[in-house]
Amino acid sequence: MHPTTILSLTIVAAATVTVTSFQMLSPSSVRAHSTLMRMDNEILQAAEPQPVSDSPPPIRDPMGLYSANSEERKNGLIESTEEVSQPKTIYDPLSLYSSESKERKNAQIKSLEPEVVVANAVTDPLGLYGSDAAAVDSDAIMSEALPFATRPLMLTGELPGDAGFDPFGFAKSREDLMNYREAEIKHARLAMLAAAGWPLSEVFDKKIAIALHLTPLIDASDRAPSVLNGGLGKVNPFYWIAVLGAASAIEFYGTNKSKSGDESYFPGNLGFDPLGLYPEGEADQKNMQLAEIKNGRLAMIAIFGFAIQEFVSKSGVIDETPFFFRPLAETLKMYTNSGYVH
Repeated sequence: MHPTTILSLTIVAAATVTVTSFQMLSPSSVRAHSTLMRMDNEILQAAEPQPVSDSPPPIRDPMGLYSANSEERKNGLIESTEEVSQPKTIYDPLSLYSSESKERKNAQIKSLEPEVVVANAVTDPLGLYGSDAAAVDSDAIMSEALPFATRPLMLTGELPGDAGFDPFGFAKSREDLMNYREAEIKHARLAMLAAAGWPLSEVFDKKIAIALHLTPLIDASDRAPSVLNGGLGKVNPFYWIAVLGAASAIEFYGTNKSKSGDESYFPGNLGFDPLGLYPEGEADQKNMQLAEIKNGRLAMIAIFGFAIQEFVSKSGVIDETPFFFRPLAETLKMYTNSGYVH
């Protein structure tokens, strides 16, 4: 066969195969498959074309400028920027939302301040709130010392002399209360000794000093040595050493006894009763403890008054109140000579 004829037949056969291949693939199949392209020995898959939408893009309106009746909002073009979550909390301190409101039923209403448990109810000793005031606590325990205030929480009345007086709230715990009572009873006992020793020293100091050929410690105005009056430098240093040593020993003993865990211990109970004056009955014991703390408190006020009085008047206590410390005849004679008695 002639070469030209062979070439013509080959071209015709190739064209027939190509047409047959395109007939086997439908147009939908061509669109469904991705087009593969070879470039530099790498196969790249081209993404299918996305359909083009004729609808306008959504509109963001975070400030709510489009009203509910606007065309854009009716057509659903406004895109919400708020995430759908729990209902928004509404604070209503004035209770403007009724109990039947949807917000209150959905537990959206809350107060501005958290709910707290009232520790001290309102008390009304003067009847200012009226008899139907719900806030008034008729069962509140009032302080004996301050009738217009409630009794402090730590002051339960178990300690003798507890009248509910703690206006500054020093006793915040039972431990604080016991420590303050220990300090109070120590100062009370020391004040009782000082309240007796101060005027007695002014009465007998000169007589004892003259009898022992010593220099009296009180001054010419019969004033005892003190921080305000002066004269402490005339006291023998060995006296201060003895006093400091005795006080330290008593303090050390009392501290150890208070921490011993003895259930019968109470503030000030050092077990010192050489004359056996402490009663055995519980009621009598309470009465004696009450008498001690009351006299001690009075003595603390008295010793403070002694110091201020002598500093201001420049005269001894025994000269200011001679009726308590001198014989009646001597007192009347002194008042007569001074012009008080005619």
